[in-house]
Amino acid sequence: MKNVLTAVITILLSSSLTVAQIPTNSEKQYEYHAEADVRRAGTGDIMDRLNHWAKSFYQDMSLTVVQDDSTNRYLDITIEEPMVESHFGVARKHSDRKLTYHIKFDIDRKSYFYWVNEFNYAALEVDKKGVETNLNANLSDLKTAARKAILEEVDTRIEEVIKAFGEAAEIDIE
Repeated sequence: MKNVLTAVITILLSSSLTVAQIPTNSEKQYEYHAEADVRRAGTGDIMDRLNHWAKSFYQDMSLTVVQDDSTNRYLDITIEEPMVESHFGVARKHSDRKLTYHIKFDIDRKSYFYWVNEFNYAALEVDKKGVETNLNANLSDLKTAARKAILEEVDTRIEEVIKAFGEAAEIDIE
């Protein structure tokens, strides 16, 4: 009985301590990278779908889309996304928050690779004593007590983005 109780407690503690793990690349920078297949797509269809998706998904944000017309293979998107004001415990408040990141697609007939990287976080941090600090750093170099919560928030957002462009790559443009 004692062993079972110990095992249950160990499992509960290990699962409650799990936090968002943003993957890193060889340079220790945060980066999401994978390959995805599309069931129905002709030449150029995926490019057009993802280009259309980016312009509609990020319509209210600062967006730069660069499409390689020579090979019709690469699509680069740079996004500056505003974030809502957030309170991290009673000690810290972040306002004027922005997350900037880059999405690159390497598209081949019925599949594509994607990279989501170059994360930069900017905010005005005010601690409980009223001391203001301007944060503007690469996400992997961010030095703040609220770092873990910010990483979890970014991970959740990027997972939504990946799901959205995965669905958009499958849908024909009307």
